[in-house]
Amino acid sequence: MHSKFIQTLSLTDCPRQTVPARDVFAPSGTPTDRLMLLNEGRVRGADGITYFPGHVMNFREFLAGDFYETELRTITTSRIVHIPRSLIRDCLSAENSLTWALARCVAAEHVALRKPMQVNRS
Repeated sequence: MHSKFIQTLSLTDCPRQTVPARDVFAPSGTPTDRLMLLNEGRVRGADGITYFPGHVMNFREFLAGDFYETELRTITTSRIVHIPRSLIRDCLSAENSLTWALARCVAAEHVALRKPMQVNRS
């Protein structure tokens, strides 16, 4: 997902990571204490989504919960920018403190709805 919002952030102080091709760099269960922006390369999620430079990865999961559910694996050698949760939260809340809470609620609902419903067969 490309995001104009992310492009407005100052990312110069954000840590970067270079990951070799075909490596898992964000296994399921990784804490959502940072949002991952693909700076270079290609990445595929376990859900089949392919990310290209400029995409933020698993954004809904970042907003919705405390841990990423979808594993991320590089297709090519990739450069990842790790954006701290606090930077995203502070920017979203700058004009209205409810923006962060609303974004999290909408994302949580979306993540919950994409999971297959379990049928009780008792």
